[in-house]
Amino acid sequence: MNRWTADVAALVLRLTAGVIFLPHGFTKVFGQGGVAAFASDLPSYHLPVFLGYVAAYTELAGSVLLILGLLTRIDAFLLACTMFVAAFVVLLPDALHDSPTFLSVTKAIETPLSLFAINVALIFLGPGRLSLDHVLWRKRSRGALSEAPQTSATLPQSHKR
Repeated sequence: MNRWTADVAALVLRLTAGVIFLPHGFTKVFGQGGVAAFASDLPSYHLPVFLGYVAAYTELAGSVLLILGLLTRIDAFLLACTMFVAAFVVLLPDALHDSPTFLSVTKAIETPLSLFAINVALIFLGPGRLSLDHVLWRKRSRGALSEAPQTSATLPQSHKR
């Protein structure tokens, strides 16, 4: 895969995940009852309440940061963790209990499983060149290169001994 294709693929994955997570995070944070209402349901799945707060704010802030391409690998990791829990801890046991056929179970977890896969792909791909991460880190690395001391290999020929 050439570099341009990978950059466009990362952009498509970031925008898709960000647009999907944004309304879910917004609803969890600003919906009726707010984050507390969402988090209070987690003990019934044997999960600590604080993870509800982490998940809600991760979905809201992470979606915006993914769209911008800022802190992409960290956002993708946190969102992948959230979707792993949603798919395998919350939805899968209910699906196995209700109707334990492969098709029904797959249908029950398809959305969080897809979002999990998108975020795992972003962890490996990174943000691509069409992101704020690339812009910020490129400037930072250029500054570091210009401030680095010159070695004898980089000095002009007249200065070598």
